[in-house]
Amino acid sequence: MQNSLKIALVLVVVVYLLVILKSVKHKNMRINYLIFWSITGVALIIALIVPNFVDNISKFLGFELSINMIFSLAIFIILYLIFDLTRLITKEQNKNILLIQEISMLKKRIEELEEKQK
Repeated sequence: MQNSLKIALVLVVVVYLLVILKSVKHKNMRINYLIFWSITGVALIIALIVPNFVDNISKFLGFELSINMIFSLAIFIILYLIFDLTRLITKEQNKNILLIQEISMLKKRIEELEEKQK
């Protein structure tokens, strides 16, 4: 890979990390996702700066081609994110159900009190 391409990619990753930090500052992202995406960004910078880093790791782990390791890693990361987001959605749905039930009970109580006052 040419040095100019490496420099451009490192700059893109640095901008990516700055966007992540800005999202956390504006409270658009949770800290655990900040850690995850920051580690991803740092790993990308290391892979770009250190020559043959990905090739050496893929050979060490027993992959024939480094692209196979990259795809496998990407698939596992995507599966983890989908699982975690599904867990969060389920948690929020359960909270919504409880809130709806509480609001319904409060509405009924208010209606009962209004009827007693009449």
